[in-house]
Amino acid sequence: MTQHKLDMGKAWTDAMARLRANRELVGVLAGLFLFLPMFVLSSTVLASDLDMGPPGTQPDPEKVMAQVQAVLASNWWAFVIGIIGPICGEIAILALLGDRTRPTVGEVLAQIPRLFASMFAAQFLVGMVKQAPLFLGAPLVAMLPFGGLVLLIGIGFFLSVRLTLTSAVIVIDKRLNPLAAMLRSWRLTAGNSGVLMVFFAALLSLAVVIALLVIVSTGLIFAAFGERAALFGNAAMLGVMLATYYAVSHALSAAIHRQLSQPAGPEVEASLFD
Repeated sequence: MTQHKLDMGKAWTDAMARLRANRELVGVLAGLFLFLPMFVLSSTVLASDLDMGPPGTQPDPEKVMAQVQAVLASNWWAFVIGIIGPICGEIAILALLGDRTRPTVGEVLAQIPRLFASMFAAQFLVGMVKQAPLFLGAPLVAMLPFGGLVLLIGIGFFLSVRLTLTSAVIVIDKRLNPLAAMLRSWRLTAGNSGVLMVFFAALLSLAVVIALLVIVSTGLIFAAFGERAALFGNAAMLGVMLATYYAVSHALSAAIHRQLSQPAGPEVEASLFD
């Protein structure tokens, strides 16, 4: 297995260049498969009006969980849309930006039914792997509440980074076996864990800060037009921000995959846990 050293600056430049070159089509795909499902899901959640208890008091976990379960049961369709839409959007955007032959709209959309089952299974498995440290490390958290939790979150983040190219492998490399795609992602990211962890931590932190600033500022404006305007306005803004973040993330995944999967010089055996 050839080991590449990732140039994150080059990956970012490549991702942004491809987004700009395909901005109209990416905008349509992101609007259809990312924004609309996120808007439906966000408006449903925001309209649920969960009772968190009197201000200044700790919410009752059991009561909150019961309310969440009731919302899930009565609005299951919104959550199904919120799951299916982003998966379809990820397939379409990766197929568009990761294919060197510049596929047509029809070719991009045709990938969705072919790859959906593999993508769904892979995302489920990746999610289980990322959450495993928190479940398996519960005794450690009980002994060291803060340090143990930080350690387990760090392990989960490391696993997330190493498996971050799983979707790109399925869509671009056409490896439909989810486990094989996860293994290839693990091998492709070998030797670049530190770079990827720092970059994605910075990207996520920046996205959260921007999202908070936008939500607070626009929320005050929407609130001036009434409760219903605030509900749909905040849901729309949240949908726009999530769609933008996901589109950029998918473009980065395609760029990173393109860089790390290129043939290189003499093969160097990569350490699986570097």
